[in-house]
Amino acid sequence: MLLLSTTVKSYAWGRTDGIAALVGSEPTGGPEAELWVGTHPAGPSVVVGDPEGRTLAEVIASDPRRWLGPDLAGAGFTALPFLLKVLAIGQPLSLQAHPSTSQAEAGFDREEANGISLDDPGRTYRDRSAKPEALVSLTDTWAMCGFRPTEEAVALVEELDLARLAPLSEHLGSGRPNAMEEAFAWLLGTGSEVGPSLAAEIAQAAKQRVAVGDDRADPFRWTTELSALHPDDPTILSPLLLNVVHLAEGDAVHLPAGNLHAYLSGAGVEVMSASDNVLRGGLTPKHVDVDELLSIVRFEPGVPRPPRRLEPERGVTVFDAGESSFALALIEAGGEPVVIDPQRPSILLAIGGEVDVAGADSGVTIDGGAAAFVAPGEGPLAVSGPGQLWWATVGDGLPT
Repeated sequence: MLLLSTTVKSYAWGRTDGIAALVGSEPTGGPEAELWVGTHPAGPSVVVGDPEGRTLAEVIASDPRRWLGPDLAGAGFTALPFLLKVLAIGQPLSLQAHPSTSQAEAGFDREEANGISLDDPGRTYRDRSAKPEALVSLTDTWAMCGFRPTEEAVALVEELDLARLAPLSEHLGSGRPNAMEEAFAWLLGTGSEVGPSLAAEIAQAAKQRVAVGDDRADPFRWTTELSALHPDDPTILSPLLLNVVHLAEGDAVHLPAGNLHAYLSGAGVEVMSASDNVLRGGLTPKHVDVDELLSIVRFEPGVPRPPRRLEPERGVTVFDAGESSFALALIEAGGEPVVIDPQRPSILLAIGGEVDVAGADSGVTIDGGAAAFVAPGEGPLAVSGPGQLWWATVGDGLPT
């Protein structure tokens, strides 16, 4: 086992009491948005006590067969195919979707052929991989996820009673199979019908329709809150078109390729494929490639099926999203040690207190906010202590 440091990302949408309060680590003093554990080049974990000060990425790349196992190494992997995060969401994130593997491969190759550098702000595809995600909530969490049925969306839009939204209502009420796609494409348009003045009208109309009380599921409330952050962006209307989803502590959501979504508030443990392919659709100052976004988004109504919740052994809860690149489980020892036996490369992250992990030949104490890497075949491992231990590995690496 290798004890790891973790990387805290100080994005503006984070919280000053964010990551430290969640995981039990020392605060950084700034807005804490994400904690990363893994081999991603934008924030690789460092191996604690390594004489050369190497990152986990450098250690694995030195001997992939030893650290990843013959299957992943034989498939050409020299780093972990997944990334584990903790999110502390103080402000809504951008509206976004992620491509499938085939879409990412085609898009990456096209931009390479067009000579667009990887660090170009207008670049859409940073690698050739899909980027599905799954999140388990640590607190009450709110998100937009997947589209509402068109009849529900048009009813909400018409409640705003704005003449300038008549084309949107017409698209939604057309009865055509691609009605939602046409409606969303209109909202993302750059013509005279859509722009900052429309966003201002939407914000004013939504404010007048906010329900009395503190109903966090109220889409007009979210549109009003988004307008304060993005006053010139018509996609503040998104809560009327997308499902507003509530996750209580322990609930999970799966965001497959093509799902349009945005986290709004809350906190959670997130695992994803180690990709940088994000196609944004609004609520952001960053690059928005409208045509490419529309080509990858799946516009059918509904919320994706959540990960299957399994309890194969005492103290082990598996959140099975059905993805090949990642899997996630929660280990809670309670009064007696819980034994796990990782057969695939794994990250173990402690939250809310220290956790002891003991193998036949070695053991580590993982403090809150710290992590350990386990190579294939290092188990069985006895887990004990007051903290939660989050176990991330590849898709077939957990007990079921």
